[in-house]
Amino acid sequence: MNKIPAKIKYLIFGISISLFLVLSSSLGIRLIVRTINFLSGITGYHFGVSTNSLDYLLFALIPVFGMLCTTTRLKFRVSVLLRDILMVLVSVIGMIIIGLFLMVYLGKSSNPLIPKYLLVEPFDFYSTLLIIIGLGFPLMITSIKT
Repeated sequence: MNKIPAKIKYLIFGISISLFLVLSSSLGIRLIVRTINFLSGITGYHFGVSTNSLDYLLFALIPVFGMLCTTTRLKFRVSVLLRDILMVLVSVIGMIIIGLFLMVYLGKSSNPLIPKYLLVEPFDFYSTLLIIIGLGFPLMITSIKT
C-alpha cells in the first residue's frame, strides 16, 4: 500500500464510506427491490434475497479491494487502479448472477403451498458468501499472476 499516494488512499476510503452510507439509507433498499422486480419481469422468478448491513459494507469495500489488487503491481498508475476496481466490481456482479442462477435449482421450496416462481436463499448469508467470493477472486488471481 506504500506505492499508492496518500491522497488517492483517502479518496478511496471516502468513496467507500459514502457508498456505505448511501446503501444503508432507503436508497439501497429501493435499489434491491427495483432490481428484484426487474429480474422477475425478465426471468419469471421472484428472488427472495435478503440484504443486511454486512452486504452493504462488502459492496462499499469494492474500491478498497480494487486498491489492494493494485498494490500487487510493480508500478502505480491510476488507470491500473480503475481497471482493478472495475475487475472487482465485475467479479462481484458475476458471482451474484451465478448465485441467482443456482437459486433456480436450490431455492425452490418443497412446500406445495409456496408457488414455484418464488425462490428463497438456500441458507442464511447466502448472498454475503457470494459477495465475499466475488471480492476474493480478483485478489487471488492477481496474487497468482505476480
